Amino acid sequence: MSFFNKLFQSNPIKGEKNETKSSSSILGMILLEELDSLDFDNVISELKNKWGLQAKDIKSDNGTSVFDINGYMIAIAYMPAPVPGNEVEEVVKYNYFWKNGVNEVSKHKGHIILSVMKVRRNPILENFLFSKIASTVMNNSKAIGIYIGARTLVLKKDMYMETVEKMSPEKLPLYIWIYFGLRKENEKQSIYTYGIADFGKMEMEVLDSEHTMSELSEMTYNLAHYVISSDVTLNDGETMGISSTQKIKLSISKGKYLDSDTIKIEY
Repeated sequence: MSFFNKLFQSNPIKGEKNETKSSSSILGMILLEELDSLDFDNVISELKNKWGLQAKDIKSDNGTSVFDINGYMIAIAYMPAPVPGNEVEEVVKYNYFWKNGVNEVSKHKGHIILSVMKVRRNPILENFLFSKIASTVMNNSKAIGIYIGARTLVLKKDMYMETVEKMSPEKLPLYIWIYFGLRKENEKQSIYTYGIADFGKMEMEVLDSEHTMSELSEMTYNLAHYVISSDVTLNDGETMGISSTQKIKLSISKGKYLDSDTIKIEY
């Protein structure tokens, strides 16, 4: 088995929604509407000229290239076939930002596996790095979007690239990093996060709330942004003030939508 085969065999995509284990790599699949459309030389040039990212020690073999950026091993592998099964089509159904997602992703003819390996040192920096490379690969290929199975995200190319252009340490692009699941049952709304675990934090759930989905989304997004950007740990039994008069209780218990303990936010 070649080095390149071993590389990807040891970094499988996890697409199960109830898994919350953090990984030692950030991995995604860029969906292609045209085969053989990746211009790898342009990718390397754009990474340097646009983002100031110098690729070193480039090794290529049979459609796979591996290189180093700032001490991280990056792998880009071209796969001349769709993602197996209907995995992408099933996951994109949950993307409320991509209304015609099922029909569009079903047209992909091939994909590119992108992996940033040996992470977990600085999650914010590493996710910025992954997003810059993913955006660059999409800009230099006939891409439809990207599938990040470990976070149950399928994101449209235009939305992803526009978000990357605007991202900054003060404005983290959480909608392309984390899945915010929305549920409505018995006239009440719930929301949960899926992907915060990759930043070393506990996933969040707001259950059976009378607030609107818009209010839930805004509050949860802002709290997730605060926890990640400020490296804050929320603890069982704490209260959190979102205004001078309103206090929110926090508790930790078994997740309703995730097979792990989650921070419950009484909102």
